[in-house]
Amino acid sequence: MMHFNRSCYLILITCSVYLNGSCLESGCSCPIISELRANVAKQTLELRWLVNDTAVDTYEIQVGRTENFTVIHSTNVSSSTVSSDSVLTWSWVSTLPLQCADHSVRIRSFCNHSNPSDWTQWKTNYGAQETVDRVWKHTTMFPKQQVLKEGSTILFCCVPPRGVHITNMAFNSTSYPLINITHRVRAINVHNLNITQASGSGVYFWCEDTTEEKNNYCSNFISFSPQRPENLTCSTEDLRAITCTWTPGRPANLFRFYRRTHTLYIENSSQRPIKCGESSCRLQAVPGLEHYQVSVVVRNQLGEERQRYSFNITDRVFPVPVDVRVSPGVDKADVSWVLRGNLSGLGIFCQVTADQVKSRRQACKANAADPPRALMRQVGHGGLDNQYNVSLDNLLPNTHYATRVCCSGKENQEGKWTQPMLFTTYPLVTLDVWRRIVELSHDRRKVTLLWTSQISGSASTVRIQYYQVLWSQNGGQWIQQRVREQTQTEIAIGPGQCDIIIQAVIRTGSSLPAHITIPPVERDGQLTAGSHRIVMLMAGSADGGFHLLWEEQEDVTCGYTVEWCALGNGVPCNLQWRRVPVGKTWVSLRAGYFKPGRRYNFDIYGCTDEGDKLLAICTGYSQELRPDQSPKLIEPIIMSSTSVTLDWDYDENNPSNPGFITGYLVTVHKVSSTGHAHSPFNKTVADPHNKSLTIVGLQDNQEYTFHLSALTKVGPGPRTTVTVRTQQIHKSNTAWTLDSTLLATPLFLLLGLFILLWPFCKKLKRCLVEVFGYPAGMNIKVIELDHRLLETSERMWCLREEDCVCSNIEILNVSQTISERTPLIHPKLPYICSSSTTIPSSSSCPVHHSASLPSLSPSNPSPFQHRHPKGYLPQTPTGVWDCSGWTGLTNRSYFPTGEIEQPVELQPFGVTDSNDISVPPITLSNLITCKTSEELQLRKGSPCKNIDGYAVTKSVVK
Repeated sequence: MMHFNRSCYLILITCSVYLNGSCLESGCSCPIISELRANVAKQTLELRWLVNDTAVDTYEIQVGRTENFTVIHSTNVSSSTVSSDSVLTWSWVSTLPLQCADHSVRIRSFCNHSNPSDWTQWKTNYGAQETVDRVWKHTTMFPKQQVLKEGSTILFCCVPPRGVHITNMAFNSTSYPLINITHRVRAINVHNLNITQASGSGVYFWCEDTTEEKNNYCSNFISFSPQRPENLTCSTEDLRAITCTWTPGRPANLFRFYRRTHTLYIENSSQRPIKCGESSCRLQAVPGLEHYQVSVVVRNQLGEERQRYSFNITDRVFPVPVDVRVSPGVDKADVSWVLRGNLSGLGIFCQVTADQVKSRRQACKANAADPPRALMRQVGHGGLDNQYNVSLDNLLPNTHYATRVCCSGKENQEGKWTQPMLFTTYPLVTLDVWRRIVELSHDRRKVTLLWTSQISGSASTVRIQYYQVLWSQNGGQWIQQRVREQTQTEIAIGPGQCDIIIQAVIRTGSSLPAHITIPPVERDGQLTAGSHRIVMLMAGSADGGFHLLWEEQEDVTCGYTVEWCALGNGVPCNLQWRRVPVGKTWVSLRAGYFKPGRRYNFDIYGCTDEGDKLLAICTGYSQELRPDQSPKLIEPIIMSSTSVTLDWDYDENNPSNPGFITGYLVTVHKVSSTGHAHSPFNKTVADPHNKSLTIVGLQDNQEYTFHLSALTKVGPGPRTTVTVRTQQIHKSNTAWTLDSTLLATPLFLLLGLFILLWPFCKKLKRCLVEVFGYPAGMNIKVIELDHRLLETSERMWCLREEDCVCSNIEILNVSQTISERTPLIHPKLPYICSSSTTIPSSSSCPVHHSASLPSLSPSNPSPFQHRHPKGYLPQTPTGVWDCSGWTGLTNRSYFPTGEIEQPVELQPFGVTDSNDISVPPITLSNLITCKTSEELQLRKGSPCKNIDGYAVTKSVVK
């Protein structure tokens, strides 16, 4: 029967081919086209033909368009070995919608790659066209209401009614060149189509024809091919239902009729396909089925994709906690939850988080996918709707927390987290207590207790009702006191040790009691607290704060305390303190606590078993400033012609000083009457306790301005200014006569003497040789009157009464006076004459007497009275100077105390007669250097008649 049916089918095909004008016989059998099918949705032509010759190895296929059969595509298709009655299929995708024109297909075969058969007749698929029964009234456009592939190139066509012509075509409001498909059909070619937005409005193209109708448009949608689902996984919460989830990939842009679909298949079960959502699917568990093989298929008008997954349901159990409850405490919370379902025989592993949040709103925004910050793992056994409990420890008081729970049937797996649940821990109040002790009497003390409350967290406002103070001394009865709305109180205690406890009382929450011990008063003979303390001066840190460091004490068992006044040494003292734990011997105090220019005292206490004892005191400034007070000068100001002495008062240890006083600065300005500016110079006193300075090297009768200021390490402060004039120097008459003679008429004097003595030159020469002659080899210095003598005389001035402000006068020797005016001699001059006679002094300066000076009287011959080794003895002039007595006054206030003046070159001078000394007393301003007594040469018969030496004077002594 089957053989008969096949024979009939071949006869029908053969007759159909011959009726259609099929190919004629040739060297290779001609293929027989059995079917040409069009898939308009995919714009595809599918050709089927019958194999009637096994020797055929290649087929050539051509596609023609329109009624003229214009070939638009040609291809060769290889054929594998098939039986002679097989049907082959070939498909072709058209870029032009199949409705726009007629498309025809023909085929021929090749045997052994040669000897082609004849072509078959064209097989035609007709496009959209009018018929006698159906006449078009409007232009038809293709494609329309179709899903086109993103990035593709599409031909859009317009098919007008008979007698109507297309004049323009546009896509998305852009006109394109027209392409002639037939004598009536026109098309445009659009490249690289862009995806349609998710709004669903699609893209439009228009056709304008000779009817000028404006409603000739249609819409299409552009999308992408389906993507294979990723990360496909399945799990169950209670072994009753299974949930599968996946990552859908690129978000879909089409909805409603054109949206993509997801379908789940259980491939190893007879269950029907299950329609799914975009990224998940829920299905009931198959009774008795433990191993599942599932696949998810994604479809749209452009194609489909499939993803497969297999799993064991007992390995994918993730129970979801329900009915989660929290019971908070101060620093912990108890969490409980329930797991629904029959989980008997399974191990349950749960995790609980406690994430700190700022508010309830933040807790609501918490994402279950966020990584947990605090975990608590609970291991239990499954059952039927079991309840589980866990305690979260080490939480912060008075703080908002959000807790979440997740469970699984395997230890290394993590289930779905519950939504965050907010709870707040209870507040905790702690007190930091310090004290200040004042001795009232031998057996009574006043203790001022101060404390600060520290409330942990800020989730809620805590109101302290009152503070309870308890104290007991020497193990006696406890005394109770309530303090409201204050953070300090005073109690009176005795000399013994006292234990004090202070606790805050609040309505809800907890408060920890604070304890402090007052040490006993030390007995006589023992070191009192602070008697061995160390006082240190220190500077602030670079950031304006303080960094304190001290040595560790062995008897300190409970830490250290540093106290200071917030206002520095100002009054009143707002006491502040900082606790330092045991084992740590330093503390850094930030700059916000302190102000520049204020002195702070830091008392460092060590906590022992008997209480806190003072160890050290540190004093310093966070930032030193310049002094804010100027020194006060003491008047009258002591001055001379070359020096000025300044004395002043200043409280360098005043705690209100804005910095440590390091010394004083004196700036000296020379006042010029001509307006010429002189460079000032500075004098510094490095010792802050030294408040006197003598400025030397000044000019006489000259005005000077002195600026005095105190110094810190930052610089000088306000100045005290004073202007004084140095005393004037009074020159002697003798010096003036000598200056005039030496400077005005030296040449005339020499010339006159030479003229007068020229007639007596020989006689004068003999007399001089007899008197002053000396053996050869003697080196006697000749008096030289040159410019140095004038310079020396300018430096000598007379001693006046007002010059002796406070001097030391020494009475060296008093005898028969030579003259009413006795010259003053520098104390370093050799004492030639001596006497023990003293005279009273009317001066206000102290008087010192000396009686140990060598004598040159005849009863005590001088070592200078000896003969020259060659028998020469100098002769003395006729005038005799009785040197039986010599009085020397030393005015020590005239010697330099500061800077050393320029050295003065000393010149010799001679004293020939005491009667010639008629000038005022001589005052020495510089150190006088004389030859030693062994260098003096005295003439015979006159031990003190002539003295050659060196002196600095402004008077010439003959």
